[in-house]
Amino acid sequence: MAEEKVKKAKAVKKVSAEAPKAKAVKRTPKLPEIILKSVKFLDDKKAENIVILDLRKVANISDYFVVATAANVPHLKSLSDGLQRLCKNEQYEGYRAAGAGDSGWIIVDYDGVMVHVFSFEMRSLYDLEKLWKDAKRIALPAV
Repeated sequence: MAEEKVKKAKAVKKVSAEAPKAKAVKRTPKLPEIILKSVKFLDDKKAENIVILDLRKVANISDYFVVATAANVPHLKSLSDGLQRLCKNEQYEGYRAAGAGDSGWIIVDYDGVMVHVFSFEMRSLYDLEKLWKDAKRIALPAV
C-alpha cells in the first residue's frame, strides 16, 4: 500500500515537472489615446525625460500626468502650440491649455489626462514626480 502511494506521488511529480509552466506576462495598461499621441508628439519634437504617472489610485485631480522637459523657452512655446494643435486636429473637444513658454510651465488637460511640459528649472522646482511619488510610473509606449 505504501509503495503504491510512493509510485503515484512520483508519477504526479513527473507529470507536473514535464508540464509547461505558464509564463508571467507583464501587461501594460491600456492607455488613453491622448497619452499615446501626446507622448509620440513630445518624443518626435525632442522633449526630454518624458514620464507617465498613473494617479488613479492616489488622487482625484486627474487620472494621469504626462511630464516632460523642454530644452529652452522657444522649444517650450513650440511644444505648447503643437500639443494644442494636436488636440484640435484630433477633435478633443473641451481640452484646456494653461501657461506660456516664458512662464516655464505649460499644461494641456483633456479627459483626465494632464500633460505638463516644463523648463528644466521649473521641473526641478515643482518636482511633480516627487510630489506624486505614490503614483505608479507607467512605461513609455513604443513610439
